[in-house]
Amino acid sequence: MDLLKGFSRRFFRSRLVISSFIMITVAVVAGVGNYFYHFLMGRMLGPADYGILVSLISLSYLLGIPVGTLSLVIIKFVSALKGKEQIGAIRVLFKNLNKKLLPFSLLILLIFLFLSPLVASFLHLPSSLPFIIVLAAFFISIFSVVNSATLQGFLRFGSLAVSTILGTFVKLTVAVILVVWGLKVYGALFGLLIGGIFGYLFTLFLLRFLFQAKPQKLELHSREMFNFGLPAFFSILAFTSLYTSDVILVRHFFSGQQSGFYGALSTLGKVIFFAASPVVSVAFPMISERHANGGKYKNLLWVSLGLVGIICLSATGVYFLFPALIIKLLFGRTYLPVAFLLGYFGIFLSLYSLSFLLVNFCLSVKKTKIVFLPVMAAVFQIILIWFFHQNFQQVIWISITIMALLLVSLTGFLLKYRTKI
Repeated sequence: MDLLKGFSRRFFRSRLVISSFIMITVAVVAGVGNYFYHFLMGRMLGPADYGILVSLISLSYLLGIPVGTLSLVIIKFVSALKGKEQIGAIRVLFKNLNKKLLPFSLLILLIFLFLSPLVASFLHLPSSLPFIIVLAAFFISIFSVVNSATLQGFLRFGSLAVSTILGTFVKLTVAVILVVWGLKVYGALFGLLIGGIFGYLFTLFLLRFLFQAKPQKLELHSREMFNFGLPAFFSILAFTSLYTSDVILVRHFFSGQQSGFYGALSTLGKVIFFAASPVVSVAFPMISERHANGGKYKNLLWVSLGLVGIICLSATGVYFLFPALIIKLLFGRTYLPVAFLLGYFGIFLSLYSLSFLLVNFCLSVKKTKIVFLPVMAAVFQIILIWFFHQNFQQVIWISITIMALLLVSLTGFLLKYRTKI
């Protein structure tokens, strides 16, 4: 009993647990706003137009893969430099990143603008304009991520919290107003764009403390960043693909209304991941900082697994018990034909969340070869759905099977190499 009390006391006083609960609380508040955005758009636009919106948002996740890679790299090295108290070097790193990213991001933007008619044709869009709006939001997100990742590397979770909540509110407000005015999908997408612009400006304001630091020599080689950035890129590519490719392929193979139904399931399923992801967001820089300083960090993995496991089990249980009620309350009766699949989507995203945590742990301690496993999982998911998509059940079970095999493989890797981690 005393041992249990001691463990409980250490658990709830842990910096990881406290920070995770802060970020989870923020994620809940921001998540309510984000999902309120989806629920309102689902009702206001109807299944057909909502299917367009969800497919474009899923595509934006794929476009954001390089941005997500950049975020991981920044968090990794900012947290390491912070651990060594080299704040001036972080200022130099921040300046150099922004300077080098501008011409590169403009080139990428122009390339995708050229390809926009092909994308519109593949997704059966009414024109190229919706995709162009998504591209503009993507361009802004590149620089916004530099700001937010720097704040996360400093462990300034309170600042991130305020930024996230305000940005969500702006996005939701603008989208609702423009859709009511009759802009439909375009209004929903402009909400994303304007919310992104606000987020960039606000996080830049929050970083003003960094510009007061005296510049220091940055003893960080590009090769070192590349050696971490390349596997981080493939990790983000794989995990983004694993929860977006199904939505995009369903949009391609099924009718507009059916893609809207599947989009509603996907949106609700992602609640689990977005509820669990704050734990990973907190754990990654903390583990990275301790690893850089030679401190103990394995206990952070166990605490993180416990928190993510509780979130996943609780949410999936609710999805199995009350699927029709959840669908009806949040999306309306129109989407009830797919309510019986909600619990299975919960299983898919629960396995996804646990796998995501394990891979990020390995990346934080520089065990980068493990990214081969999620990459293979993503490839097989696309291949199997491409050839086997008779109905939604088949698509979802493919994803569940792939994620279960990935989680088992990751666990086996960690058990095999536990003495080297």
